[in-house]
Amino acid sequence: MVVMRADARVKLQSYIRRHRRKLLLDAFPGHGFPLHPPTARAAAADEKGARRFVRDWEGVPGVVWEKRDWTAAGAGRHPVPVRFEVDSLDALVQEAELGAEWAAWVQRRDLLVDAGCDREAVVTAIALWADQGMPTLETALRVVTWFRERPGVTVLPRAVAVEGVDTKWLERHRPLVETLLAATRGVSGREDLGLLAPPDRVRMRSHPGEGPGGLSDVEVPVEELAAVSPARGILMVENLSSFLALPTWPGVVHVWGVGYRAASLAAEPWFRAAPLLYWGDLDADGFSILSNVRGIHGDVTSVLMDVDTVRRWSRLGVPDREFQVRSYPGLTEAEGAAVEALIMAGHLRIEQERIRFDVAVAAIEEAVLIRLGRSGA
Repeated sequence: MVVMRADARVKLQSYIRRHRRKLLLDAFPGHGFPLHPPTARAAAADEKGARRFVRDWEGVPGVVWEKRDWTAAGAGRHPVPVRFEVDSLDALVQEAELGAEWAAWVQRRDLLVDAGCDREAVVTAIALWADQGMPTLETALRVVTWFRERPGVTVLPRAVAVEGVDTKWLERHRPLVETLLAATRGVSGREDLGLLAPPDRVRMRSHPGEGPGGLSDVEVPVEELAAVSPARGILMVENLSSFLALPTWPGVVHVWGVGYRAASLAAEPWFRAAPLLYWGDLDADGFSILSNVRGIHGDVTSVLMDVDTVRRWSRLGVPDREFQVRSYPGLTEAEGAAVEALIMAGHLRIEQERIRFDVAVAAIEEAVLIRLGRSGA
């Protein structure tokens, strides 16, 4: 198929984008490709198309012309464009009509290199900065300077004192900043900023007068759990609304499980020192979390996660499009039957809030009574 000038432009644009790293290092050996002019037979069959092809390339620098016998098309021996060659980067960009895009890449590259970043390291990481605005890159360089002036610093993201930078900005642009920091040392890749993660915390509710400092609703750093008085029993609840609405019972500490984070909480010594009741959503995730928690904590009893509960409230469930049949090694036979019931009912999910609240409270109170005795209810 003949290559018209518009087709060539698409080819050149693709070439520039594929090879932009090499080109931004000023490594351009030249580029070219055949134009596949019409044969004599094709020119005879479509004289207008053949002439349009020739006119399309007239006056274009870099075109190689050869005389071809187009006698059958009524043109005799006629100069025909057979190949396009370009030997300069400027000409390549101009013919591709990528001037603005190329100029933006060069502007950003030069900004970073002029700021002390290694040229090759910068170009290698073009995917991180090519589409960033200049103000964002300027801010990133200020952050890089802040860290270079404080080698070995370890701080929370909020403590990075650079104007216009907050925790969310750092979260979004951390790969860029770490790459530029490495580039200032002449290295490709990323250099860790040493940012500290906020300490994991656990929210807990206690019976009046029994919580830390007499408080009934507190949030405690996980690393400080050892300072909290041991519980006689723990009720872990997946849903925050349910966690907040439930009444409390003497000796029982309610804990918000926060989804899959429940397993890491259950591994803490403070949790493992007491029997644990777990109430999660009736869905694939809820049972997966329960299985994980039981795999870590040796004394776990589920509440409202049995087949009878599924059958009673299935009319309020909804199809779970992301329901995946999984292996649940930590489930009891009764809990496994509940999963099967959800699958047979159409891969349902029944959220905690679908279960009438007074029914839920009664079931949990009964579980507390059975598991902890009357002093816990």
